[in-house]
Amino acid sequence: MSGVALRFQRGYIIDARHDALWFLSLPFIAVALALLAHRYLPGGALVAVTLWITVPHFLITGLRVYGSPTEFTRWRERFILSPILLILFAFALAVYAPLTLVLLVTLWDHQHSIMQQYGFARIYDFKAKTGGPRAAKFDLYFNWVFFVNMVLVSPLFSTIWVRMLHEWHLPVSAAGVELVHQVSWAVTITYGLAYVGYMIWCLRRGYPLNPLKYLFLLSSYFLWYFTSFTSEYLMVYAVAHRLMHGIQYIAMIYCFNRNLVQRTGGDSSLLTYLAKPGHFKIFLLLCALSVLIWLALTEGAIRDLGFGLVGYSENFDLFSYSLVSSVALIHYWFDAFIWKVRRPEVQQGL
Repeated sequence: MSGVALRFQRGYIIDARHDALWFLSLPFIAVALALLAHRYLPGGALVAVTLWITVPHFLITGLRVYGSPTEFTRWRERFILSPILLILFAFALAVYAPLTLVLLVTLWDHQHSIMQQYGFARIYDFKAKTGGPRAAKFDLYFNWVFFVNMVLVSPLFSTIWVRMLHEWHLPVSAAGVELVHQVSWAVTITYGLAYVGYMIWCLRRGYPLNPLKYLFLLSSYFLWYFTSFTSEYLMVYAVAHRLMHGIQYIAMIYCFNRNLVQRTGGDSSLLTYLAKPGHFKIFLLLCALSVLIWLALTEGAIRDLGFGLVGYSENFDLFSYSLVSSVALIHYWFDAFIWKVRRPEVQQGL
Protein backbone atom coordinates (compact mmCIF):
# COMPACT_ATOMS: atom_id res chain seq x y z
CA MET A 1 0.00 0.00 0.00
CA SER A 2 2.82 2.42 0.76
CA GLY A 3 4.25 1.90 -2.73
CA VAL A 4 0.91 2.73 -4.29
CA ALA A 5 0.44 5.77 -2.04
CA LEU A 6 3.79 7.17 -3.13
CA ARG A 7 2.65 7.08 -6.74
CA PHE A 8 -0.09 9.63 -6.08
CA GLN A 9 0.81 13.02 -4.66
CA ARG A 10 -1.66 15.83 -4.19
CA GLY A 11 -0.78 19.44 -4.81
CA TYR A 12 -3.17 22.36 -5.04
CA ILE A 13 -3.29 25.51 -7.15
CA ILE A 14 -4.47 27.44 -4.06
CA ASP A 15 -5.36 25.00 -1.27
CA ALA A 16 -7.71 22.05 -0.71
CA ARG A 17 -10.80 24.14 0.11
CA HIS A 18 -10.41 26.74 -2.63
CA ASP A 19 -9.44 24.20 -5.29
CA ALA A 20 -12.50 22.10 -4.47
CA LEU A 21 -14.69 25.16 -5.04
CA TRP A 22 -13.05 27.07 -7.90
CA PHE A 23 -11.39 24.34 -9.97
CA LEU A 24 -13.32 21.12 -9.33
CA SER A 25 -16.90 22.18 -8.47
CA LEU A 26 -17.18 25.47 -10.39
CA PRO A 27 -17.71 23.87 -13.84
CA PHE A 28 -20.78 22.02 -12.55
CA ILE A 29 -22.07 25.15 -10.79
CA ALA A 30 -21.49 27.17 -13.96
CA VAL A 31 -23.51 24.70 -16.04
CA ALA A 32 -26.41 24.88 -13.58
CA LEU A 33 -26.32 28.69 -13.56
CA ALA A 34 -26.18 28.83 -17.36
CA LEU A 35 -29.22 26.57 -17.66
CA LEU A 36 -31.10 28.70 -15.15
CA ALA A 37 -30.10 31.88 -16.99
CA HIS A 38 -31.36 30.44 -20.26
CA ARG A 39 -34.66 29.42 -18.69
CA TYR A 40 -35.45 32.51 -16.64
CA LEU A 41 -33.40 35.43 -17.97
CA PRO A 42 -33.46 37.33 -21.29
CA GLY A 43 -30.67 37.24 -23.85
CA GLY A 44 -28.99 40.16 -22.13
CA ALA A 45 -27.79 37.72 -19.45
CA LEU A 46 -24.88 36.79 -21.70
CA VAL A 47 -23.85 40.43 -21.90
CA ALA A 48 -24.09 40.73 -18.11
CA VAL A 49 -21.81 37.72 -17.64
CA THR A 50 -19.37 39.14 -20.16
CA LEU A 51 -19.30 42.41 -18.26
CA TRP A 52 -19.16 41.29 -14.65
CA ILE A 53 -16.86 38.31 -15.16
CA THR A 54 -14.78 38.99 -18.24
CA VAL A 55 -13.95 42.65 -17.64
CA PRO A 56 -12.36 42.03 -14.19
CA HIS A 57 -10.59 39.11 -15.85
CA PHE A 58 -9.04 41.64 -18.28
CA LEU A 59 -8.36 44.06 -15.41
CA ILE A 60 -6.22 41.56 -13.54
CA THR A 61 -4.00 41.10 -16.58
CA GLY A 62 -3.56 44.88 -16.70
CA LEU A 63 -2.68 45.01 -13.02
CA ARG A 64 -0.13 42.25 -13.48
CA VAL A 65 1.43 43.97 -16.51
CA TYR A 66 1.32 47.66 -15.64
CA GLY A 67 0.97 47.47 -11.86
CA SER A 68 4.26 45.62 -11.36
CA PRO A 69 7.42 47.65 -12.17
CA THR A 70 9.47 44.46 -12.30
CA GLU A 71 7.14 42.74 -14.75
CA PHE A 72 6.80 45.88 -16.87
CA THR A 73 10.57 46.29 -17.11
CA ARG A 74 10.99 42.66 -18.11
CA TRP A 75 8.76 43.08 -21.20
CA ARG A 76 8.83 46.85 -21.67
CA GLU A 77 8.81 46.96 -25.50
CA ARG A 78 5.99 44.43 -25.78
CA PHE A 79 3.85 46.18 -23.18
CA ILE A 80 4.24 49.55 -24.89
CA LEU A 81 4.03 48.61 -28.57
CA SER A 82 1.60 45.67 -28.49
CA PRO A 83 -1.50 47.63 -27.36
CA ILE A 84 -0.91 50.35 -29.96
CA LEU A 85 -0.46 47.88 -32.80
CA LEU A 86 -3.35 45.62 -31.77
CA ILE A 87 -5.77 48.56 -31.36
CA LEU A 88 -4.89 49.86 -34.82
CA PHE A 89 -5.15 46.34 -36.23
CA ALA A 90 -8.58 45.77 -34.66
CA PHE A 91 -9.87 49.13 -35.87
CA ALA A 92 -8.68 48.46 -39.43
CA LEU A 93 -10.38 45.06 -39.47
CA ALA A 94 -13.56 46.52 -37.97
CA VAL A 95 -13.69 49.01 -40.86
CA TYR A 96 -12.63 46.82 -43.78
CA ALA A 97 -13.19 43.20 -42.71
CA PRO A 98 -15.53 42.99 -39.70
CA LEU A 99 -16.34 39.28 -40.10
CA THR A 100 -12.62 38.51 -40.21
CA LEU A 101 -12.22 40.35 -36.91
CA VAL A 102 -15.08 38.37 -35.37
CA LEU A 103 -13.54 35.10 -36.57
CA LEU A 104 -10.06 36.07 -35.35
CA VAL A 105 -11.29 37.02 -31.88
CA THR A 106 -13.40 33.84 -31.66
CA LEU A 107 -10.59 31.49 -32.70
CA TRP A 108 -8.03 33.19 -30.47
CA ASP A 109 -10.49 33.06 -27.59
CA HIS A 110 -10.80 29.29 -28.05
CA GLN A 111 -7.01 28.90 -28.17
CA HIS A 112 -6.72 31.09 -25.08
CA SER A 113 -9.23 28.90 -23.22
CA ILE A 114 -7.34 25.74 -24.15
CA MET A 115 -4.06 27.20 -22.95
CA GLN A 116 -5.55 28.38 -19.64
CA GLN A 117 -6.75 24.88 -18.77
CA TYR A 118 -3.41 23.50 -19.93
CA GLY A 119 -1.63 26.03 -17.71
CA PHE A 120 -3.68 25.04 -14.68
CA ALA A 121 -2.88 21.38 -15.38
CA ARG A 122 0.82 22.24 -15.42
CA ILE A 123 0.47 24.10 -12.12
CA TYR A 124 -1.06 20.99 -10.57
CA ASP A 125 2.00 18.99 -11.60
CA PHE A 126 4.37 21.76 -10.51
CA LYS A 127 2.81 22.08 -7.06
CA ALA A 128 2.73 18.30 -6.47
CA LYS A 129 6.08 17.59 -8.20
CA THR A 130 4.36 14.97 -10.33
CA GLY A 131 4.27 13.82 -13.94
CA GLY A 132 6.70 12.07 -16.21
CA PRO A 133 9.26 13.71 -18.51
CA ARG A 134 6.72 14.20 -21.33
CA ALA A 135 3.72 15.12 -19.18
CA ALA A 136 3.63 18.71 -20.46
CA LYS A 137 3.34 17.63 -24.09
CA PHE A 138 0.74 14.99 -23.30
CA ASP A 139 -1.34 17.56 -21.40
CA LEU A 140 -1.03 20.10 -24.22
CA TYR A 141 -2.09 17.62 -26.91
CA PHE A 142 -4.89 16.34 -24.68
CA ASN A 143 -6.41 19.82 -24.48
CA TRP A 144 -6.07 20.46 -28.19
CA VAL A 145 -7.44 17.09 -29.28
CA PHE A 146 -10.45 17.03 -26.95
CA PHE A 147 -11.38 20.69 -27.41
CA VAL A 148 -11.12 20.58 -31.22
CA ASN A 149 -13.17 17.38 -31.22
CA MET A 150 -15.87 19.15 -29.23
CA VAL A 151 -15.95 21.98 -31.77
CA LEU A 152 -16.06 19.60 -34.74
CA VAL A 153 -18.59 17.02 -33.57
CA SER A 154 -20.96 18.70 -31.08
CA PRO A 155 -24.39 19.60 -32.49
CA LEU A 156 -24.01 23.20 -31.31
CA PHE A 157 -20.72 23.91 -33.07
CA SER A 158 -21.29 21.62 -36.05
CA THR A 159 -24.22 23.81 -37.03
CA ILE A 160 -22.01 26.89 -36.83
CA TRP A 161 -19.06 25.65 -38.90
CA VAL A 162 -21.24 23.99 -41.52
CA ARG A 163 -23.24 27.18 -41.93
CA MET A 164 -20.04 29.20 -42.17
CA LEU A 165 -18.67 26.95 -44.92
CA HIS A 166 -21.87 27.41 -46.90
CA GLU A 167 -21.66 31.18 -46.48
CA TRP A 168 -18.10 31.00 -47.84
CA HIS A 169 -19.47 29.09 -50.85
CA LEU A 170 -17.78 25.89 -49.67
CA PRO A 171 -20.82 23.66 -49.20
CA VAL A 172 -20.31 20.37 -47.41
CA SER A 173 -22.63 17.40 -47.75
CA ALA A 174 -24.21 15.44 -44.92
CA ALA A 175 -21.86 12.58 -45.79
CA GLY A 176 -18.89 14.94 -45.55
CA VAL A 177 -19.98 16.16 -42.11
CA GLU A 178 -20.41 12.57 -40.96
CA LEU A 179 -16.91 11.72 -42.19
CA VAL A 180 -15.44 14.66 -40.28
CA HIS A 181 -17.24 13.47 -37.14
CA GLN A 182 -16.01 9.89 -37.53
CA VAL A 183 -12.40 10.92 -38.12
CA SER A 184 -12.46 13.35 -35.21
CA TRP A 185 -13.88 10.76 -32.81
CA ALA A 186 -11.34 8.19 -34.00
CA VAL A 187 -8.43 10.57 -33.37
CA THR A 188 -9.84 11.62 -29.99
CA ILE A 189 -10.47 8.09 -28.73
CA THR A 190 -7.05 6.96 -29.93
CA TYR A 191 -5.33 9.83 -28.19
CA GLY A 192 -7.41 9.30 -25.04
CA LEU A 193 -6.15 5.72 -24.88
CA ALA A 194 -2.58 6.93 -25.46
CA TYR A 195 -3.00 9.46 -22.64
CA VAL A 196 -4.19 6.78 -20.23
CA GLY A 197 -1.35 4.56 -21.42
CA TYR A 198 1.16 7.28 -20.59
CA MET A 199 -0.34 7.60 -17.09
CA ILE A 200 0.14 3.86 -16.58
CA TRP A 201 3.69 4.10 -17.93
CA CYS A 202 4.45 6.89 -15.42
CA LEU A 203 3.18 4.83 -12.51
CA ARG A 204 5.20 1.79 -13.55
CA ARG A 205 8.35 3.88 -13.96
CA GLY A 206 7.93 5.44 -10.52
CA TYR A 207 6.71 8.89 -11.62
CA PRO A 208 3.93 10.00 -9.25
CA LEU A 209 0.68 11.47 -10.54
CA ASN A 210 -1.49 14.23 -9.10
CA PRO A 211 -5.11 12.94 -9.16
CA LEU A 212 -6.43 16.49 -8.78
CA LYS A 213 -5.07 17.40 -12.21
CA TYR A 214 -7.17 14.70 -13.85
CA LEU A 215 -10.27 15.61 -11.84
CA PHE A 216 -9.76 19.21 -12.94
CA LEU A 217 -9.49 18.25 -16.61
CA LEU A 218 -12.55 16.01 -16.38
CA SER A 219 -14.65 18.77 -14.78
CA SER A 220 -13.54 21.31 -17.39
CA TYR A 221 -14.38 19.06 -20.30
CA PHE A 222 -17.65 18.05 -18.70
CA LEU A 223 -18.72 21.71 -18.93
CA TRP A 224 -17.67 22.11 -22.57
CA TYR A 225 -19.05 18.80 -23.81
CA PHE A 226 -22.27 18.86 -21.80
CA THR A 227 -23.28 22.36 -22.88
CA SER A 228 -22.30 21.88 -26.53
CA PHE A 229 -24.01 18.48 -26.86
CA THR A 230 -27.21 19.12 -24.90
CA SER A 231 -28.10 22.72 -25.77
CA GLU A 232 -29.10 24.27 -29.08
CA TYR A 233 -28.39 27.75 -27.78
CA LEU A 234 -24.93 29.28 -27.84
CA MET A 235 -25.83 31.41 -24.80
CA VAL A 236 -25.90 28.37 -22.50
CA TYR A 237 -22.41 27.32 -23.57
CA ALA A 238 -21.10 30.90 -23.49
CA VAL A 239 -22.43 31.73 -20.02
CA ALA A 240 -21.10 28.49 -18.51
CA HIS A 241 -17.75 28.90 -20.25
CA ARG A 242 -17.33 32.54 -19.19
CA LEU A 243 -18.17 31.73 -15.59
CA MET A 244 -15.63 28.92 -15.44
CA HIS A 245 -12.89 30.63 -17.43
CA GLY A 246 -13.20 34.07 -15.83
CA ILE A 247 -13.71 33.09 -12.20
CA GLN A 248 -10.94 30.49 -12.23
CA TYR A 249 -8.56 33.07 -13.67
CA ILE A 250 -9.54 35.73 -11.14
CA ALA A 251 -9.24 33.34 -8.17
CA MET A 252 -5.85 32.00 -9.22
CA ILE A 253 -4.30 35.37 -10.09
CA TYR A 254 -5.55 37.05 -6.91
CA CYS A 255 -3.94 34.30 -4.83
CA PHE A 256 -0.83 34.46 -7.02
CA ASN A 257 -0.41 38.16 -6.24
CA ARG A 258 -1.04 37.57 -2.54
CA ASN A 259 1.59 34.82 -2.45
CA LEU A 260 4.08 36.93 -4.39
CA VAL A 261 3.71 39.84 -1.99
CA GLN A 262 4.04 37.59 1.04
CA ARG A 263 7.17 35.87 -0.30
CA THR A 264 8.99 38.78 -1.94
CA GLY A 265 7.57 41.87 -0.25
CA GLY A 266 6.05 43.04 -3.52
CA ASP A 267 7.31 45.67 -5.93
CA SER A 268 4.11 47.72 -6.26
CA SER A 269 2.22 49.77 -3.67
CA LEU A 270 -1.10 49.01 -5.37
CA LEU A 271 -0.59 45.24 -5.59
CA THR A 272 0.80 45.13 -2.04
CA TYR A 273 -2.24 47.05 -0.78
CA LEU A 274 -4.70 44.74 -2.55
CA ALA A 275 -2.91 41.66 -1.17
CA LYS A 276 -3.30 42.70 2.47
CA PRO A 277 -5.75 40.71 4.64
CA GLY A 278 -9.15 42.35 4.66
CA HIS A 279 -8.60 44.25 1.41
CA PHE A 280 -10.37 41.75 -0.81
CA LYS A 281 -13.45 43.98 -0.73
CA ILE A 282 -11.36 46.79 -2.18
CA PHE A 283 -10.30 44.46 -4.96
CA LEU A 284 -13.96 43.65 -5.70
CA LEU A 285 -14.83 47.36 -5.76
CA LEU A 286 -12.00 47.95 -8.21
CA CYS A 287 -13.39 45.17 -10.40
CA ALA A 288 -16.87 46.73 -10.28
CA LEU A 289 -15.43 50.14 -11.17
CA SER A 290 -13.66 48.63 -14.18
CA VAL A 291 -16.99 47.23 -15.40
CA LEU A 292 -18.68 50.64 -15.13
CA ILE A 293 -15.85 52.31 -17.05
CA TRP A 294 -15.94 49.56 -19.66
CA LEU A 295 -19.71 49.96 -20.04
CA ALA A 296 -19.35 53.70 -20.59
CA LEU A 297 -16.67 53.23 -23.26
CA THR A 298 -18.35 50.38 -25.12
CA GLU A 299 -22.03 51.24 -24.91
CA GLY A 300 -22.59 50.88 -28.66
CA ALA A 301 -20.95 47.49 -28.93
CA ILE A 302 -22.63 46.15 -25.79
CA ARG A 303 -26.01 47.28 -27.06
CA ASP A 304 -25.65 45.46 -30.36
CA LEU A 305 -24.03 42.36 -28.88
CA GLY A 306 -27.14 41.92 -26.74
CA PHE A 307 -29.23 41.06 -29.79
CA GLY A 308 -27.57 37.87 -30.95
CA LEU A 309 -25.11 37.65 -33.80
CA VAL A 310 -22.50 40.34 -34.19
CA GLY A 311 -23.27 42.58 -37.13
CA TYR A 312 -23.37 46.18 -38.13
CA SER A 313 -26.57 48.15 -37.72
CA GLU A 314 -27.55 51.79 -37.94
CA ASN A 315 -26.78 52.26 -34.27
CA PHE A 316 -23.50 50.33 -34.25
CA ASP A 317 -20.66 52.16 -32.57
CA LEU A 318 -17.48 51.36 -34.54
CA PHE A 319 -15.15 52.70 -31.86
CA SER A 320 -16.82 50.60 -29.19
CA TYR A 321 -16.58 47.38 -31.13
CA SER A 322 -12.95 48.07 -32.03
CA LEU A 323 -12.18 48.67 -28.36
CA VAL A 324 -13.90 45.48 -27.23
CA SER A 325 -12.03 43.43 -29.82
CA SER A 326 -8.64 45.05 -29.31
CA VAL A 327 -8.72 44.67 -25.52
CA ALA A 328 -9.56 40.98 -25.95
CA LEU A 329 -6.65 40.55 -28.38
CA ILE A 330 -4.27 42.38 -26.03
CA HIS A 331 -5.35 40.14 -23.17
CA TYR A 332 -4.82 36.97 -25.22
CA TRP A 333 -1.39 38.16 -26.37
CA PHE A 334 -0.14 39.16 -22.91
CA ASP A 335 -1.38 35.96 -21.30
CA ALA A 336 0.53 33.95 -23.90
CA PHE A 337 3.86 34.81 -22.26
CA ILE A 338 3.45 36.41 -18.81
CA TRP A 339 2.15 33.27 -17.05
CA LYS A 340 4.64 30.63 -18.20
CA VAL A 341 4.96 28.19 -15.28
CA ARG A 342 8.59 27.44 -16.14
CA ARG A 343 9.61 31.04 -15.39
CA PRO A 344 11.21 31.36 -11.89
CA GLU A 345 9.46 34.67 -11.19
CA VAL A 346 6.09 33.03 -11.91
CA GLN A 347 6.93 30.08 -9.70
CA GLN A 348 7.51 32.49 -6.80
CA GLY A 349 3.82 33.38 -6.83
CA LEU A 350 2.64 29.81 -7.16
